[in-house]
Amino acid sequence: MIEPLAVAWHAVNISSFKVDAFLLILGGGPIGLGILQVLKARKARHVIVSEVMSGRQAFAKQFGADHVFNPRHDGFLSRCKKLCGDHGPDIVFDAAGVQEGLDQAIRVSRVGATIVNIAAWEKPATINPMELIIGEKKYTGALTYLRQGFEHVIAAVASGALLLTFC
Repeated sequence: MIEPLAVAWHAVNISSFKVDAFLLILGGGPIGLGILQVLKARKARHVIVSEVMSGRQAFAKQFGADHVFNPRHDGFLSRCKKLCGDHGPDIVFDAAGVQEGLDQAIRVSRVGATIVNIAAWEKPATINPMELIIGEKKYTGALTYLRQGFEHVIAAVASGALLLTFC
């Protein structure tokens, strides 16, 4: 259980996370929920989770997401932007790894946002670089974890800030 949380910890570390940032997690599977738990352990105040499966939506709510949406329902992008001060999220964590999610991440994120890909993709994705350039958005990847991430996660679990609960 420590390893997936260490992966999530690393992704949050490279994201330029700040407590008051508006955050969007695409995907409520094990890694997306791990990111949610790490963000909440680090006192994040504005976390939205985008997930299509109702069971995973329930886990996201249980683990402290401030808002949970099905990205395929009408109005997802506008509702998400509105919750983020009409500017969109500062950081998007892509734990879904599907083209539709990547397109949504680029469209909904604010100018200057960071999009962190932490998903394992089954198919190659397409990105229009002009959408990143025009919005001065950063797209980066997070593969695994660093050793000190394990140490931080173990300390957070020991303090009760992180729970070893997963779907």
